[in-house]
Amino acid sequence: MQRRENEAEITPPRSLRYYEWGLAAGWTLVIAILLMINLRHERSQAIETARTQARSNYQRDVIYRHWNATFGAVYAPVSHRVQPNKYLARFPERDIVATDGRKFTWINPAYMTRLALELASEKYGVKGHITSLRPIRPENLPDPWERVALASFASGAREADTVEEIGGASYLRLMKPLITEKECLKCHGDQGYRIGDIRGGLSVAVPMEPLRAIARQNSLLNAASFSILWLLGLGGIYLGGGSLRRAMAERDEAERSTRALNRDLLIRTEELESANRELDAFCSTVSHDLRSPLTVIDGFCNLIKESPEVSTEDAKGYAGVMLSSTQKMGRLIATLLDFSRIVRNEVKTASVDLTALSREIEAELRLAEVQRKAVFTIAEGLVVQGDCDLLRVVMQNLLGNAWKYTRTRPVAEIEVGRREIGGECQIFVRDNGIGFDNALTGGIFEAFQRLPNAEEFAGTGIGLATVKRIIARHGGRVGCEGETGKGATFFFTLKTGSS
Repeated sequence: MQRRENEAEITPPRSLRYYEWGLAAGWTLVIAILLMINLRHERSQAIETARTQARSNYQRDVIYRHWNATFGAVYAPVSHRVQPNKYLARFPERDIVATDGRKFTWINPAYMTRLALELASEKYGVKGHITSLRPIRPENLPDPWERVALASFASGAREADTVEEIGGASYLRLMKPLITEKECLKCHGDQGYRIGDIRGGLSVAVPMEPLRAIARQNSLLNAASFSILWLLGLGGIYLGGGSLRRAMAERDEAERSTRALNRDLLIRTEELESANRELDAFCSTVSHDLRSPLTVIDGFCNLIKESPEVSTEDAKGYAGVMLSSTQKMGRLIATLLDFSRIVRNEVKTASVDLTALSREIEAELRLAEVQRKAVFTIAEGLVVQGDCDLLRVVMQNLLGNAWKYTRTRPVAEIEVGRREIGGECQIFVRDNGIGFDNALTGGIFEAFQRLPNAEEFAGTGIGLATVKRIIARHGGRVGCEGETGKGATFFFTLKTGSS
């Protein structure tokens, strides 16, 4: 669990991944929209360019017409392309012969425009057509689109254009009206036209394929440019996201280090507070338990010193009492040293058979007091992971206490087993000894604390504190439950678990 928490701490939050993907998607959408706008612009630009060319061609043709009309008409040598216009046959001046015998024919504005449009179509693919709703020449009748355009001119429109397929190719067709001028009445006055009337229209068709080829080339170039820009943007997002992830990882690492330092500080603080409490208790013990043997020794020494007539038997008795006091003091000092070493020993984790340990300790206890009647119930398969030497100390203290506090019972009943409570596996030692008030469980595991009903039993008050320290070093916890006169149960858990 702790490992998964640590991994979660250094993993960037899922929202950051969503942010990166969302930013990449947004950037892609922006580039796609801009590219679509650009492509549409290229297409529309091609159409606008064709429209501009068509207007230019129209203006050129109109200028030629005006030039021609200014002189009334012009003559051109008769050739295979330029033949006398049958629709001008009513004019006697249509054909003339030069002094050198060459024949010339009259070219009016409309005829000249038609010849120019035919040449433009042959040379440059630009088509044109003079049309009217009442043409003199039948070939000048409007097609459906031109008819609609002429109708729009009558409604006030000044221009009409569209993109159409002509002969399997795409063209932009543009048409503007032809306004009747004074010079036009010579040929069209008998049709009833007056100056300013819309006599017809001049249409120009510009091929779209060359312009679209340019547009496609520009579109490909723009697409490549936008693709490079898109990739640069994605690279920037990736690098920015990586930088942000590294910054977050560094932040998480710093936060984790800070939390670890805070936890260590809290543990050290708790250990210091516990050490201070133990130091206070130790001072109290030293002032009492260690002083008592010294007081006895001092008293008997003074007695021997001040009583020169002490017999040998009395001296031996005094010496025996002093020896017993020093041995007690030595045991207490040794216990204190062992207690202090527990926090310094390294925990070496291995598989430990508590069943076998408990039976060894049972045998040692029975050999120490062979006259006692006791029933030990030790469960099979109590195998855990921990430090074998330290867990031996735990079981020695728990079984030793159970053995000690059942001394007043006719038959001691001691049980070692495993139980599951709230999903937690507990190893317990239960006895039928003197028990204790359950309200006092809070201080039982503190150093040098002894129960009020245990004064008649020998002890230093360090055994259960030793158990607590060892189990804490294994990452577990200790607990107890009991009832005065009805026995007690002491249990512990190990973080490393049991199998």
